[in-house]
Amino acid sequence: MRVIRFLLIAFVLTGILGGGYYIYQKYYLYGKKSAAELISPEAIFVFETDQPVFAWNQLTSQPFWGSFSDMPSLQNAARQLEQLDSLLGQDGEMEKILRGNQFVLSMHPVGKEEFDFMYAISFGPGADFDFLEKLENNLPALSQINTRNYSGVTIKEYQSLDLERNLNYTFVDNVLLISYTSFLVEEAIRYAQNSGMENFRSTYSELYEAQTRAKGLGMLRMSSRGMARLVEGISRDQELSMIQSFGRSKVAANLELKFTDEKIILDGIAVFADGKEVSFASHSASSTADFKSYISNRTAAYFNYNLQSPRQLKNLQDTGFQYKSTLKGDIDKNLIQKGFLEDLTGELGYMLFEVAGSEQQDRILLIQTESPDQQIRLLKQFNSGLDKMDLSLVPVDYYKDQEIFVIVAEEFPAHLFEGKFMGFPDTYITSLGNFLVFANSSKAMKIYLDDYLTDNTWGKSVAYNNLVESVNPSAGLNFTLNIPKFFSSVVEVSSPNWKAFFQKYAPQFTSLNLMTLQVLQKDRENRVNLEFGYNPLPVKSQVADVVLSENRSVQFDKALVYGPRSIQNFVDRSTEFVVQDEDFFLHLLSSDGEPVFSFPLEEKIRGPIYQVDYYKNGKLQLLFATASKVYILDRLGNLVSGFPVSPVGNDQITHLNLVDYNNDKDYRYFIGTEEGKVYLLDRQGRGLDGWNPKVINAALSARPAHHRIAGVGDRMLALASNGYLYFFNRRGEAELGSPIQLGNGVNSDYILVERGSARDTRVVTITSEGEIVHTNLRGEVAYRNQLERPDRESRFSLVKDQKDDRYLFTIHEFNKVSVLNPDGKEIFSLDIFSENLTFQYFSFGADRNIFVVVDRDQEFIYLYNLKGELLSSRPLGGTGTIDLRHAVSQNEYVIYVREGNRFKEYKLPL
Repeated sequence: MRVIRFLLIAFVLTGILGGGYYIYQKYYLYGKKSAAELISPEAIFVFETDQPVFAWNQLTSQPFWGSFSDMPSLQNAARQLEQLDSLLGQDGEMEKILRGNQFVLSMHPVGKEEFDFMYAISFGPGADFDFLEKLENNLPALSQINTRNYSGVTIKEYQSLDLERNLNYTFVDNVLLISYTSFLVEEAIRYAQNSGMENFRSTYSELYEAQTRAKGLGMLRMSSRGMARLVEGISRDQELSMIQSFGRSKVAANLELKFTDEKIILDGIAVFADGKEVSFASHSASSTADFKSYISNRTAAYFNYNLQSPRQLKNLQDTGFQYKSTLKGDIDKNLIQKGFLEDLTGELGYMLFEVAGSEQQDRILLIQTESPDQQIRLLKQFNSGLDKMDLSLVPVDYYKDQEIFVIVAEEFPAHLFEGKFMGFPDTYITSLGNFLVFANSSKAMKIYLDDYLTDNTWGKSVAYNNLVESVNPSAGLNFTLNIPKFFSSVVEVSSPNWKAFFQKYAPQFTSLNLMTLQVLQKDRENRVNLEFGYNPLPVKSQVADVVLSENRSVQFDKALVYGPRSIQNFVDRSTEFVVQDEDFFLHLLSSDGEPVFSFPLEEKIRGPIYQVDYYKNGKLQLLFATASKVYILDRLGNLVSGFPVSPVGNDQITHLNLVDYNNDKDYRYFIGTEEGKVYLLDRQGRGLDGWNPKVINAALSARPAHHRIAGVGDRMLALASNGYLYFFNRRGEAELGSPIQLGNGVNSDYILVERGSARDTRVVTITSEGEIVHTNLRGEVAYRNQLERPDRESRFSLVKDQKDDRYLFTIHEFNKVSVLNPDGKEIFSLDIFSENLTFQYFSFGADRNIFVVVDRDQEFIYLYNLKGELLSSRPLGGTGTIDLRHAVSQNEYVIYVREGNRFKEYKLPL
């Protein structure tokens, strides 16, 4: 009985084991391979789905596809899929074959600047592979399949005249591998045959532990290391410190693909590949809204950290950042240990400004603090300690009543905040409200202050509502990318091959107008939301039939010969205007065009009009010059006591400039004359020792000017028409290397490009013979570039924008005007038959530029964008230069001109 029972049990066990082995062999052993196990950890990203055809159809049905499908690579992909479906007999056969199986698309670097894809399809148990034989038996004409062996696996190569490269494919167990790059298939075979090699799945095991299978349309699995490789592959050889820092962070994410109205959404979780836990717990949401009024409209990329404490950045430390031990030690001793971080709220905003041409990118870091005065004092003490100086001797600059000082220490913010916020060769510091403001150059700081004080910010602009709404006040990290603004930066840093590609398809890329990334801590998980907003309409071309009409007109008895020049009403901050008629009467108009006063002069006004607070009581007066006198008038049309003054005898004043060394309203007046003399007058208009006068033996080609650069000091500059550039100190003594000859003559203005040190800051101009010259503040010529000179009569000029920030060059021939960027490359040309032209340039950001041509002979004014397209199909009537304002809240330009005896206002909507 026992034997029978034993045999029965053995038989049952044998059956169970045999059946189990059959099931294991048929289903488990056959389906053991996951496609992700055959993918290199060097992959840029991995996209997984079990319904690839449905996901593709959803993609191609989105509105943005109409623009992107113009790209040849996407056109080819769509065409090849249609051909594949046709070979399978259509009727949804391809979807039936692929549905429910793991489909993985991975992107890989395959060369210095090249990337390619590999498709891996992991078929489940019971899969029918007749489709592959069907495809091979129904090849199109002029195509064939070759076979080769790699490591014991047969690889097939599909060749066709329709393909630029052979398509490689093979089966490894249950996984079908396909790629146009053969070594990607061979690499996958190696991963399949060597279980000891780290693959994508094992390297980013946290991603698969968090979510094993894709859901919805599909899942994008990506890592900071992969994204850094992508950027490094696209860019030309250069330092990419921020990208390298991001790549070292070891962050990875599972993101589910979704589509909604005018958005592409990737939503999921973020993890750290080394298992580290990082808290993005946020600060109270109430104060986040304050940032919107501090973010400049020039911002192309914006990072917002909204943390409970800045010490949370410690967990995000960039371990690869190269700290200078001495600087790190000084920061720890003189800032950290003295409580610098304790009064910070945990809210930081980091702005990367748009870039025009090859300029250095301006960067601004905002740090919210509960005691800005204490923080500024600590920073000044730190600065004094670094330089072994007395605190009162820390050099400061003033701009728009804001005190600015500089910490001359490379990457100071990165040393302070754990390797974050790189790109600061020096750090320029001021405070606004409860924010510390760090800038990476004096120029960046001044541009930012201009934007803040004129409300050119996200919070004041209707056009930037989407950007404001993109910042989630509950998220620990927000990143907002204005793609059209940032796109020029991408093009500029790209390698030649990629640069050409981006330029060709710029309309497609910039139709994606906004990218936002948010990290929100919820239930101990870091939830990630990545969105791309896009314009669903076709790329809009410039409207060519806009005709501007007068919005306002004020008529005078006599023709106007000067102005309009805008000034600010110190009572209500409204904009007022100064004009002068042919009888030399100066007229002040209110913002409504009503006359405020008229004042008789003996001569025409020369140069700009400045506003001064002569009595230091907050009330502003008008400072200006005629050929023989310097005037100061109050707002009621009364002369300030002691004015006018006649400082130059029988000579003729050609230039006037205002100087306020310490922002204390102890004014100086800089004057240039026809005979090549330079005067510096005190507040009462009396000549100062050392400047009474300075003789430079040639008329000036631009206003003499005082420049104070934090970290450099004071420089007094005079550019003479004979081609000599003079550098003086405040006492009128020539600096070392002064004067320096730039060329045989200069008939143009100059611009100072501030970049910190005297060696790196540049004085840029162009000679009368067309040579672009850069000179540093040591008196050394740093750069020369001779432009092509069409003929001997060609005239060259440098045209600055209204803020002395950006500039262009022009070449004026009799029948043509060429406009060039700062690198001397033509950006557009105009056919204009006139010899008497004046040029102006107004810039309110990379996408807000107007180039003005005033034809004084025909009394026409032309407005162009930087593509050379007219903004108005008809020129405006006008007899002189214009004034132009960007009304941010109304999203329009307001243009002021004089024509005959009328002052006129036009509005141009954006």
